[in-house]
Amino acid sequence: MRLSDLAHQRPGLSDLSGQPRLWHLLFWAVFLHDWGKAAQGFQRLLRGKERRWQFRHEVLSLAFVDWVSSGLSGEEVAFLAAAIATHHKDFDEIEGYLEEQEEPDYDPLNLMLAEVSPEDATALYRWVETCGEDWIDALEMRPLGVTCPALPPLEQALSLLTPQAVRRHLHRLESFLRRWEDDPPPVEDLRPGIFLRGFVLQSDHLASAGWGSLPEARLAPEAVLEALALPSRGLYAHQRIAARTSGHALLLAPTGTGKTEAALLWAVHQRLPRLFYTLPYQASMNAMYDRLNRIFPGQVGLLHGRSTMAQFQRLMEQAYSPEEAAKTARLLHNRSGLAYYPVRVFSPYQLLKAAFQLKGHEALWSDFSEAAFVFDEIHAYEPNRLAMITATSGLLARSYGARFLVMSATLPAPVRAVIQDTFGEVVAIQASRRLRASLRRHRLSLADGNLLDEHNLHKALNEALQGRRILIVANTVRRAQVIYQWMRDHLPPQIPAFLLHGRFNGRDRARKEREMLAVAGLNPAERRPLVLVATQVVEVSLNLDLDMLLSDPAPLEALLQRIGRVNRLGQREPAPVIVFRGMDDVFRRVYRPVEQVTRTLEVLDEVLRVAHCDSLLLDEERLPRWLDEVYTGEVLTAWRQTFERARVDFERSFLQALQPFRSNPALADQFHHLFDSTEVLPESLYNEYLELRDSERALEADSLLVPLSWGLRAMLAGRGLLHQGDRDFPDVVSVPYDGEWGLNLDVQSQEQPVEDLD
Repeated sequence: MRLSDLAHQRPGLSDLSGQPRLWHLLFWAVFLHDWGKAAQGFQRLLRGKERRWQFRHEVLSLAFVDWVSSGLSGEEVAFLAAAIATHHKDFDEIEGYLEEQEEPDYDPLNLMLAEVSPEDATALYRWVETCGEDWIDALEMRPLGVTCPALPPLEQALSLLTPQAVRRHLHRLESFLRRWEDDPPPVEDLRPGIFLRGFVLQSDHLASAGWGSLPEARLAPEAVLEALALPSRGLYAHQRIAARTSGHALLLAPTGTGKTEAALLWAVHQRLPRLFYTLPYQASMNAMYDRLNRIFPGQVGLLHGRSTMAQFQRLMEQAYSPEEAAKTARLLHNRSGLAYYPVRVFSPYQLLKAAFQLKGHEALWSDFSEAAFVFDEIHAYEPNRLAMITATSGLLARSYGARFLVMSATLPAPVRAVIQDTFGEVVAIQASRRLRASLRRHRLSLADGNLLDEHNLHKALNEALQGRRILIVANTVRRAQVIYQWMRDHLPPQIPAFLLHGRFNGRDRARKEREMLAVAGLNPAERRPLVLVATQVVEVSLNLDLDMLLSDPAPLEALLQRIGRVNRLGQREPAPVIVFRGMDDVFRRVYRPVEQVTRTLEVLDEVLRVAHCDSLLLDEERLPRWLDEVYTGEVLTAWRQTFERARVDFERSFLQALQPFRSNPALADQFHHLFDSTEVLPESLYNEYLELRDSERALEADSLLVPLSWGLRAMLAGRGLLHQGDRDFPDVVSVPYDGEWGLNLDVQSQEQPVEDLD
């Protein structure tokens, strides 16, 4: 039944796949895939009479393929058999059954087939004979091209159940894989195999989960407008254009002008069965999940490395018991990982799991087919990762019927060119000139010296003492901690100070974000002075609205995101934004190439010089031009070379090496080191972690873990400050941690400390 759900979501996929009988093959693959469980040994296992069965039931199921193969081509029979044989294991894990034993009594296929009695085989035959047509009609699969094949006579059918028949199907699959490896075909030619294994995996997992029918997708513009209380006549011009745009789109609009609403209106207009909303950071994913759940209740999933914990914390706030919250959080996470919800919020790295050929990657490619993707905050990806993301997206757009909307407040010219090259025909949607001209929210100035200079910190302090809400953004955790300490030493007790960076555990990060949003969000109960010291994590993670920004120098697109946390709604006088020119050597490790930062300062200096003033009212109309001026000369050349080199390598090593029916463990290891940070347990939380693990709040134990890059993990290990864990216990680090400061990597050592970048 789950296959029927999936098939009716994408009835035209057989045309896209290049295999007209796709749903017919899938129907019979699902029909037969577990018939090997009829073996007597497997039945004893199910009844608890044996502890294990030494064979693979899916290999035994191949014996029945010839019963339903009438009218199929040799290639179609091969794909049907391959989908059955690999619905649990990759081909590499079952190819041992190819080897025929000299002694028949030791041949595993002989032994398996001997466990299928003639009576059981006859019952299976009668099932197809009497129920096949009824199942096709009951599941409404006949309009999708599914038919009941002409069965061979019973006596002949029973004679087909031989080891030779099973090995013939396995050998044919092996020959396909060898040919694809020696002479990789165009990726389009692999779609039948991708879809066959992918949808069998999805159907099998969804059915095994026992969740019933999939939620009906109710993605309509009326739902979006009603949930957001947006009258259609009150939409901005770019929102109206997005709502009637078909195909790929690039949306550029300033912060606070309804980009998300425009993207959702675009997405529902595509009338596709899936919507994937992609964001780069967990905090922004969590916030978007909450937002989309209000628009599409019961239809939204959340998927990232900490999504189970995020769901657990939500449920605990809703008065669930710890046991109920943990059980439900795991259920929600598992559903999000399968093709259950029509809307999902995740990072592009979930998308890249398919390209890196992680186990079951075919299910991902199938799930992403004929889907709408919204890429939000795409500026956050440096050129190497952007190359991987766009190359994968381009393949989905060209060969899998996916459509993409990319949106940002500003994008430099080379990124816009990449989007155009990736998707071909792209509709450009921009906020109107009138709207951009009406936004005068910030006054920019450049200041000499270093943000850490004491007289500069005094400037921020004085502004807070006068009642302003101050945002200070440093480029590294260590710099942020130094500034926060100074503010704590100088601020009066009645003015709160906050520290936010990427080295807090999940529990403390969530608490801090709640506290900050309560006093510095868009609609706080009261406006109070405060100081928030943060790293780059503030650029996209929180919907804050502060009064003044003091910042380390950074690439212009990063600065614009920081500026977007100040006077967000433009309801006050233009807010002062001060960017300091001073750059420490460590900045060269934070931003590569560092010329992006120096070129940004040059462009802003030139703008101020031409204007003959020390500060300048930021004009949203001019920002794209300034950004393009940064990406010239050496900066542009370096960016293009890095991006193009990464794109070519990725397409050659990953996309062109794609194969169905097997995963690639070597590429999987690369994925985890490229995109997954590791997590460590601070030594000071060791006892609490053990207590939580042994209690009804076991899931909460993971909220004590701190994310850490592989590079920093290696640094701590090299200094003897990391005690390696195992599959059941995390690494433990002997460095200070507390809920106010986070993980402090500024440890005492004779070596030069490695800077903690975020």
